[in-house]
Amino acid sequence: MDMTTDHPQAVAVKATLDALINGVSGHGLEVLDKTYHRDMQIYMMQGSETLVRNDKPGFMAYIATVMGDAAGEHNVWARYHLVEANDEEAHILISRKNTLTGKEEIITLSIDFVFEDGRWQIIREVILTPSQE
Repeated sequence: MDMTTDHPQAVAVKATLDALINGVSGHGLEVLDKTYHRDMQIYMMQGSETLVRNDKPGFMAYIATVMGDAAGEHNVWARYHLVEANDEEAHILISRKNTLTGKEEIITLSIDFVFEDGRWQIIREVILTPSQE
């Protein structure tokens, strides 16, 4: 089944990502464990040269380290470019302003979701950071 922007599940998937953004921005890292699928893969392109791959435990540890350095911040700035879904899968393309790379900048994320165990979970995330050139 094709994903569409007007599918009823698109609203639910956006709410899932909004909850993740709010939880992590408020340093509530337990939301990561609930939202990240056990087989999640992360691909982060840092600038134009460095590709960093990670799995769920590795990326959760990375975020905990970064969030420790950014204690006290609560930045939920987000610009949704695309939210599409069907009954079992969803995709979001979003820009976020945060300190994931160690400094505040706008990053772009392409996030794939699956509906499993009665909830939407992130199965793959591709993160593009600005070029350092």
